[in-house]
This record gives sequence, C-alpha cells and structure tokens, in this order.
Amino acid sequence: MFNAFLGIDNKLFVDPNLFKVAKTQEFAHAREKLEQYFANVIKLLSKAKSHGDVAWEAARKMLTIKEEQGAALGYSGAGTSGSAIGPELAEQLCKRAKEIVDLGIDDPVIFELIGLFEEGFGADRLSDLAIAVLRAEFLSFTQRIAAELDLQPRSRTKDGALELPLHPDGRTFLMLIPRELLNDLPIALSRSEIDEAAAFNAELRSAWNKLFTSAGKKKRRITKDEIRAMLFSSPQNLKDLVKVYRASTPRSYDFENDPEGLFEWDEVAQDYAKEFPLEILLKKPTSLADVRVVLDSIVTQFRRNVEDNKLYELLYRDDGKPRKELYSQRLFYAIADAYCWANNVDLSREPNAGYGPVDFKVSSGYSGRVLVEVKLSSNPQLLHGFEVQLPIYQKSEATEESIYLIMRVTEKYQAVTDLITLAEKRKADGLKVPQIIVIDAWPKESASKRKS
Repeated sequence: MFNAFLGIDNKLFVDPNLFKVAKTQEFAHAREKLEQYFANVIKLLSKAKSHGDVAWEAARKMLTIKEEQGAALGYSGAGTSGSAIGPELAEQLCKRAKEIVDLGIDDPVIFELIGLFEEGFGADRLSDLAIAVLRAEFLSFTQRIAAELDLQPRSRTKDGALELPLHPDGRTFLMLIPRELLNDLPIALSRSEIDEAAAFNAELRSAWNKLFTSAGKKKRRITKDEIRAMLFSSPQNLKDLVKVYRASTPRSYDFENDPEGLFEWDEVAQDYAKEFPLEILLKKPTSLADVRVVLDSIVTQFRRNVEDNKLYELLYRDDGKPRKELYSQRLFYAIADAYCWANNVDLSREPNAGYGPVDFKVSSGYSGRVLVEVKLSSNPQLLHGFEVQLPIYQKSEATEESIYLIMRVTEKYQAVTDLITLAEKRKADGLKVPQIIVIDAWPKESASKRKS
C-alpha cells in the first residue's frame, strides 16, 4: 500500500500499463475493464458523423471526469484532490482520438499514449481517468485494507455500502492505492527505448533522433506539437507506437531504493536538523524584515549543510545523475520547517501548489511574505523561468520578496552566469529583482575539474 504525505501531492501516478501485471485481487480484471471503456469511446467516435452529434457527445461525456478526492497523487496542488477532465479538455481529447481513428487505428491503448503529444493531458490526468474508470475497484481495495489494519477513524459512505478511512480533516475519505500500480513516470518511452525498438521503422527512429539532437543543441525541451507532427506524418508511425507500448514490460516505482528520493526527503531533513542544529533567536517575526532575518539564517545553514556537511551527496542518484528538482525543493522546505519547529518560531511555511516556491509568512497574515524558489542549475528553463517571473514579481505587493535559490549540480555554469547578469542589469535599471543565491552542490571530488 502507498503511504502518502497528506497535504502535499506525491509525484506518483497510477500507470495504466501496470494493470497488466497487477497481483492485488481487486484488480484482477482491471486491465480488461479499462481497455473496454476506452474501446467503447473509440466505437462512439468511429460512428460520429459530425462534431457534436449524439455519438460524439456520448464519447465526450465518457472522457469528462470530476476531481478524484483522497488519492494524494500527481500535480494537482498541495492536497488530496485529483485532476479533473472538464468538457473542454474532453472535447480536445475527442478531436485527437477521432483524428487517430480516421487514420485507421482503433486500439484502445491509444488513450494511454495521447499524453505524449497532447497539451493539457499529462500523466496526472491519465492517472485520474484510470482511477475514475476503476473507482469501484479502488474503493473495494481501500475498504479491505482499512478493515485489515483497523485504520481509524472510518466512516460509512452516504449510501452505507462502504466503510472508508477518513482524512485527518474529518471531511473527506481517503483512497488507498497499491504500490504495484504506481510509477513516477507513466508512458516511459525514452529515446533509448525507441532507438532499440525493432518495431519502430527506420524513418521514425531517424526523425526521433533528429528531434532530440535539435532540441539538445538549442538547450530546450521537445514540445508535444513536435512529437505529434512526427508521429502523425504517417499512420504507420502511430501503429508502431502502439505495438511498442503493448510489448513493453511495465515496472512500478522502486519504493525500496526510492531512486528519486520521493519519500526520504522528510527523514533526511529531520536527521540534518538534529545533527546540525540552528539557533534562531527571533521567535515571533512580525514584519518583512523579521521574516528575512529568520530566513537568512535558515538559508545560510542550508548552504552549510549542502556544501560542508555533505548534504550535496543526497542530491544525486546512484548513477551520478542529479535527482529531480522536486527533491531539492522538498528538502529545503522540510529542513526549513524542521528548524522553525525546533526553535518554536511563529512562522508559516508551506510549498505552493505542491512544489516550486516555498511561501514564508508571519502566521497572523500575509504581511512579511517571502517566496523561496529552489532551482537546479541543470534546469533547461532556468533563465527563461526567471525572465517570465520578473514582470510578475515587479508588480507584486511591497510586502513580498523572492529568493531564487540555485543548486549547482552541473559542471557547466553559463546558464547561472547569464541569469546573474540579467538580474544585475534589471537591478541597475531600478527594477525590483529577486535575490539570487547559488549553492555549490557539485560533488566535491570533482572540485579540481570545475571552473566557475
């Protein structure tokens, strides 16, 4: 069973492909049920003669789902609600699916692949769509496990059919999810997988490699529009994609080793706060200046922990590659929280929208508010994100300040230098600019090789 952090979205998803190998009794026939559901949508779209006719509207309604409560997955925000698929997105999915059907492809798994090339429909919404279709199975599993573990408090649903565990807020039910169904990245078709897949024709492999190479040279991510243009250039490309996906062997997230550090960050933060304590003298900050005093001491200690106390070692996976940016973001939040708690500092701190900035403010209100945004130097959008945020930040209230906390995890440093140069130029022009703090998290054994 998945043990989630309540109040913070856990970046895992129900991977529909994992139903093929699920051993949990409630999901013995889940794969067939899910595929049949999507097959029915395809059947309706194949019968649709025009946009908005009866068959079209029936398909759109099948793809429209409400927010799923209680699963605490995905990117929906710092809570337990899932991602809804409203009428507009459902309409968009119908249009794309109809286009695929008209190309002669009617395999229901195409709905599990649409997220590869359709904006607005990502892993989170695919996950919540699967949960919505299989809601009865998930609730049945939840009831069985809650009873076996005697989870309290529990309460009956309005119809009295189920007895489910309650969220600590006492208002909503929790939904339990088997670990074997969870992945950190559903539809994991990497460049290497496509290179090695014999089912992909040489033309598609060549186009895929050119796309990666071009994006790499320009230091940008490949867009879904580019992927769609490549795949839709020939019906055979989509047929090959379906064939490769069907033949793939799904693997759930490795909870034992936790390679992305999705769960260990809280324990690590507690350990470091105890081993390397911080004394904060200002217990009751009441102004922006007070908040900055507290925060400056926390950031300074966080830097010491990373650079001098070997916390940098935990920012990397076993293969030497940096963990996802989310890990550093959560780690900073948890360490700041631990230091405030240990010193009984009356300061509210919480991650915004589940990840990204951490919002620090005096507990009595929004006066004295400081946002800390943790970024990795490896983020290809490092400079772009800063430029986008500048106009927003410059219009913000006088009581708000912002810190860009950059964790250096790459030998190359040009993107950070460019960002600092931009900030200094804007500051010289008299504009309001977030403070930039760079923490050297580059492995110390490589110190002789790196240059700033």
